[in-house]
Amino acid sequence: MNKTKYSLSTEFGLDIDPRAMIDGYESGHPAAPPIKDGYVFQRVKLRDILAFWQSGFTALKIMGDPATGKTSLIEQWHAHLRWPLYKVACSRSTEACRLIGHLVPTETGGLKWVDGPVLRAAKEGTSVLLDEYNTMDPDQATGLNLLLDGYSFTVEETGEIVVPQPGFRVFATENSIQSRLSVTGRNVQDVANDDRFTVMEADYLPEDLEIKALYNAMLAAKIAEPVAAQQAKLVVELANKVRMAYRNEEDGIEKPMSHRAAIRWAILASRYQGVPIAEGGPMIYALHRAFAMSKEMAAVVDTYARVKLGLPTA
Repeated sequence: MNKTKYSLSTEFGLDIDPRAMIDGYESGHPAAPPIKDGYVFQRVKLRDILAFWQSGFTALKIMGDPATGKTSLIEQWHAHLRWPLYKVACSRSTEACRLIGHLVPTETGGLKWVDGPVLRAAKEGTSVLLDEYNTMDPDQATGLNLLLDGYSFTVEETGEIVVPQPGFRVFATENSIQSRLSVTGRNVQDVANDDRFTVMEADYLPEDLEIKALYNAMLAAKIAEPVAAQQAKLVVELANKVRMAYRNEEDGIEKPMSHRAAIRWAILASRYQGVPIAEGGPMIYALHRAFAMSKEMAAVVDTYARVKLGLPTA
């Protein structure tokens, strides 16, 4: 892999001197995420991740409610730098030994060592993402402590001493243990493990940026500009109403609407233009196909949308 430099202004949409550069890789590594059309970076989040990146720290944890863009931020940061990012979906069964590596049988009856994603990234000087990190058993998570600090690590099975290369970083995402959402299976991690991480908080995009993101995504889906502008604004306003109702613990609202669900809704609504009002019309019909809800929540959100659209309510 060959290093190169990218303009912070060009890659991340920052209103700064285009000569301000950041290190990255040339395109082509299979572990570098693809650039997502229409993705919008929020300035405050970029400020935090850039400060971490340029400070020489190894581990960053992003915490917040589900669907606030934690994973997509990390992916798109790496995509715009063409930087390899190995991704792991953590769960209760995730073991530190699998993240670091393990012995596997050979065809001749012997055993060979295979690096796990964390050790691979350490050797290469690249990145690894541990998604839903606090679903891991705390005892297993502490097995990563040396690498989270950037220290050398001895592979017990082979005796190999691995010295993390410059550029090695570990990213973790967590849904807060205090969140009303999806707390099943979340753990409070060991304080010594937590102390290894720089911390970021994640929240939804400001309304103007989310409208821009939906608009961009709709244009990329070949939707006409006037339709995209109108529907992006409408969908974001309704998504924010659902999110506010969730945070205010209003009856029937069990979860907020994610950014990805909002994008699906906006795009699908343009595909269902022929749906008659008797079936809800394109916006209501698309809503129930873009955003999975319980019957109780669906009835409430359906009413929000009908009032906003000037349609009769049930």
